[in-house]
Amino acid sequence: MMKKTIFFLCFVFCLQLTTAQRSAFFTSGNRLFLEGKSMYDDQNYAGCIDKLNAFKKQSTDADLIQESDFLLAASAFNQGRKDAGLELKNYLDSYPDSRHYDEACFMIGSTHFNEKDYLVAIYWFNKTNIDNLSAKQQEDYAYRTALSCLQTNKKDEARRLFGILKDNSRTYKDAATYYSAYLYYTDGEYNQALPLFNKIKDNAQFKPEVLYYLTQINFIQGRYAQTIREGSSLLENYPNHEHNGEACRIVGASAYYEGDYAKAVQYLGEYAASNSTPGRNDLYLLGVSYFHQKNYAQAINYLSKSAPANDALGQNTYLYLGQAYLKQGDSKNALMAFESASRMNFDAQAKEASMYNYAMLLHKNSVSAFGESVTVLENFLNTYPKSIYADKVNDCLVDVYLTTKNYNTALASIDKIKNPGTKILEARQKIYYHLGTVYFTNTDFDSAVTYFTKAIAAGSYAPAEKNNAVYWRGESHYKKGEYEAAAKDYRAYLQSGNTSGDLPVMAYYNLGYCAFQQEQYSTAKSSFNSYIQQERDKSKVSLADAYARLGDCYFYDRQFTDAVNAYNQAATLQPSMGDYAVFQKGFILGLQKDYKGKIAQMDNMIQSYPDSRYITDAMYEKGRSYVMLENNSQAIQTYENLIERFPESTNARKAGIQIGLLYFNSNQPEKAAVAYKKVVEKYPGSEEAKVAVQDLKSVYFDLNDVSGYADYIKSLGGSVKFEASEQDSLTYLAAEKFFMKGDTKQAQTGMKKYLQSFPDGNFSTHAHYYLAATYYDQKDYAAAKPEYMKVLEAGNNKFTEEAVARVAELQYKDQEYEAALFSYERLQNTAESKINQNIGSLGIMRSAFQLKKYADIIKASDRLLKEPSLDPEMAVETRYYRVKAYWGLGEKGQALSTLTELAKDTRTAFGAEAKYMLAQYYYDNKDWNKAEAEVLDYIQKGTPHAYWLARSFVLLSDVYVAKKDMLQARQYLESLQHNYKNTNDDIHSLINERMAKLNQQ
Repeated sequence: MMKKTIFFLCFVFCLQLTTAQRSAFFTSGNRLFLEGKSMYDDQNYAGCIDKLNAFKKQSTDADLIQESDFLLAASAFNQGRKDAGLELKNYLDSYPDSRHYDEACFMIGSTHFNEKDYLVAIYWFNKTNIDNLSAKQQEDYAYRTALSCLQTNKKDEARRLFGILKDNSRTYKDAATYYSAYLYYTDGEYNQALPLFNKIKDNAQFKPEVLYYLTQINFIQGRYAQTIREGSSLLENYPNHEHNGEACRIVGASAYYEGDYAKAVQYLGEYAASNSTPGRNDLYLLGVSYFHQKNYAQAINYLSKSAPANDALGQNTYLYLGQAYLKQGDSKNALMAFESASRMNFDAQAKEASMYNYAMLLHKNSVSAFGESVTVLENFLNTYPKSIYADKVNDCLVDVYLTTKNYNTALASIDKIKNPGTKILEARQKIYYHLGTVYFTNTDFDSAVTYFTKAIAAGSYAPAEKNNAVYWRGESHYKKGEYEAAAKDYRAYLQSGNTSGDLPVMAYYNLGYCAFQQEQYSTAKSSFNSYIQQERDKSKVSLADAYARLGDCYFYDRQFTDAVNAYNQAATLQPSMGDYAVFQKGFILGLQKDYKGKIAQMDNMIQSYPDSRYITDAMYEKGRSYVMLENNSQAIQTYENLIERFPESTNARKAGIQIGLLYFNSNQPEKAAVAYKKVVEKYPGSEEAKVAVQDLKSVYFDLNDVSGYADYIKSLGGSVKFEASEQDSLTYLAAEKFFMKGDTKQAQTGMKKYLQSFPDGNFSTHAHYYLAATYYDQKDYAAAKPEYMKVLEAGNNKFTEEAVARVAELQYKDQEYEAALFSYERLQNTAESKINQNIGSLGIMRSAFQLKKYADIIKASDRLLKEPSLDPEMAVETRYYRVKAYWGLGEKGQALSTLTELAKDTRTAFGAEAKYMLAQYYYDNKDWNKAEAEVLDYIQKGTPHAYWLARSFVLLSDVYVAKKDMLQARQYLESLQHNYKNTNDDIHSLINERMAKLNQQ
């Protein structure tokens, strides 16, 4: 603070008179000094400097030289020379007690003031005694000190000095008034500032700034009309003023508050264009102004740019964004905006309106990805029970139950309703039905039966779904092997009288299979005929299959002509079924004793269908035909070819026995012995090995070599059990009886007892198999696995195929993928059952996927997808692993068609993941629009598998980041964050990771 008191207030405008007379002092020798001094007084500073410098060269008068030095330094100051301050400081260093000390300090301070070095200026002004300055200097001193204090935030001192000048100075009156007003303004004392600004608003020097501050004050105090008037004047008269951007903002905001949206758009638009970082509130006002002018595209543009935050402004921004998107027909973005606003609690009216719009839009567009439509509608009614929208929301809640795919959430919601009406009960029945179809599609047939049963028992509110539930419960029972229960449901469905769609026709087909599986061939024949008569689509695989099964029914009834006709029809409709038709026709010719015809048919099948699953049967039957024709050499050659090509097949074992028998019957005992020994060697644990050992006894007897037979038996070392003791047989049969009766506990006890008593007994393989089967049924897989392994160690036997299937399954379950792959390959290549062959192929794909052996997957999938009657559920899984294999090989384009097909049904876990993978494929290929469209379609369709839909939400956020649409990227992440409830997977960590990146951006 300045300590000096300014005393010039009363005399600042009075002239000082010099009374001292020094004429005697100034002699003629001092003429140059006098001339220089006179020039200084006349402000001829250049002439002064010349005269005084000349004077100093010839003078020795110390006093006049000192006076000359001051006048020289002062002249430099008055000339505005840059070195004036230094000369003045040098002067004070030379004459520290000079009578001009205060004037010199003032001048030094003024040089620093001119250089805007305000702190140093204040320092020198503080060293000055104002009483020793002239009147003009005192005014300059006060103004410069005040302005320096203002610039260095010494506001109190600045205010005091400007106040003195405002009231007393003629030179600085307006400037002091301006700065006094400015100081009041900066302190928020607008009522004190306003009259002062008004006093000088016509002063040209300060007019632009005064108009600007008047505009600010009027805006702050809510005088919007006056703000617009004065702000417009500023912008019109001073188009290049430095504060015009801010003036545009204020005028535009005032126009908004006055309801003049056209003017608001004009001025706020200019402000936004001139400012690289416009304020959130101003962008909001600009966006809302565009909204009111029905320019929704620009409204969305500026509202989005305002970067809505978690506050009242953000809540209202999202509300307007939602409305603007709706006007543009962009429902998905409107939905996200309303959801964001509804989650905030800053503005009650905005929250209610947003929640209502969100709920209605969610319901209308059926995009309730995670069951949030039910939750939102419920929350609205709970939060605003007396809302004007309550009745409409209640009606929509019922509709949501009927359309939602998050069925468990819908059921939980219905359970909360104390007195459900007809619509709610109808919705529940439909939901039970749809849940059943979901579980059926995902091969959980037990759960499917449960929910179809609930749908049937729920009344008759939804008759179509009730009837269909009966049909699909029958399908579920069939998949479980419960054929009688399945047939009962199919019959009940047909009795319901429904005649529309495919199901009534397919019910006859399924009834045929139920009877066929139970060997009720007459009943099966009737049902298959009913199906054939009603099926109009001749391209259906099921029609050809029905003809094949009809042929089997005729075959079992020995109606061979009708059987052949049926087989021919099957082959005509589906050439891929020709192998079975040819084989059966050949077999029938054999029954009719046309052995040559049979051989021709079997050769036809072997040549035409080299990969047929019936090829070993055909080769074996061909050999039997040669036997019947007494062409033993051809028979033996055929059997040997069968053993060589398919050594692991059941028919190979049987063929080995036939070769031995043929040699023996043709009086070639040595060759017969070799043939029988081959069977024992290759298939030591089989029934055929036992037969071979028994037949060898006759061969050796025929060779008169009983000792040779005994030696051979000894050489086997017990590897073949060919004669059972009475105790061995009785102990085993007692245990087997319990197994056949379904008494698992007693069966296990009996089998263990048998194996303890006869570890190498004649029935040890049987015992190990049945023991394994009981453990497996009890889900005691750790105990079942070694028992199945012992069955396999016994060699190729009648249990081998089933044991291989179970061992492969358990190895896979124990994550022994290499071993499982080997076992599944064995099953695929050696199984007699088509079902087990397919299970082997599927197991290969599963195991190979874990081992990243993608080529094996593609090979196995090629085989399976060629099957015309492949189970639909197995086909879906096959396509899934095929896609994953191409993905793993980096050949994603190869999988695109399969992936697209798989992604059509998002009810299955495989289809749900495929839908996400398809969108990911487009994203990886930078096709942002296709990726976006795929995810939006996914949201529209929905899925019971929430994880993959959640991953798709994350991907959609990535898509919007790539498209530079950060607002939507954030909205989808926020929606997922609030609606996805599972915390046991990686979804929330993916959300957090991306939200952090968005926050950084």
